[in-house]
Amino acid sequence: MKIFKFFKILISIIFFLNISTINADENLIPLSKLIKQQNLKTEKGKLNYLSVFSIQCGSLFKAINKVIPNNNILLASYNLQEGALITRIMIQKGTEQRKIKKNTEREILIMTRQYLKLLEENNKINGDFIEGSEIITNDQKMCKKFVPRFYRFLKNNNFTIKK
Repeated sequence: MKIFKFFKILISIIFFLNISTINADENLIPLSKLIKQQNLKTEKGKLNYLSVFSIQCGSLFKAINKVIPNNNILLASYNLQEGALITRIMIQKGTEQRKIKKNTEREILIMTRQYLKLLEENNKINGDFIEGSEIITNDQKMCKKFVPRFYRFLKNNNFTIKK
């Protein structure tokens, strides 16, 4: 009887952990879906794409660096976040730069917390921060492909990339 009760409690715990993981996924739009929502036909659309992707990738890398410290990921996160701010300022023609910076930092903080929550829950369930979570592994792959393109954009616009 005690074994049956133990299994019932264990199954309930696993169920609730999976529900919270699903809820964390709902807050994040996977980059594979996000790219389909972007209008890459106009200059402003391309800048918006760079901004949105750099915020999401920078947030993902920042969250990964918090659980698996890595200097390369930290630098990529920093460069992406600074690039997102620069891109936002370019989109809005530099008006109210303090407000743009504050809003961008807020978005990065919120998204980093979402990714961090997802990483931690994935670690509890699968014993690994990244493996086992489709959204994290796919977003990480897309971000690794995105970073060189974004760095070229920054260099072409005379922005310094930290190494």
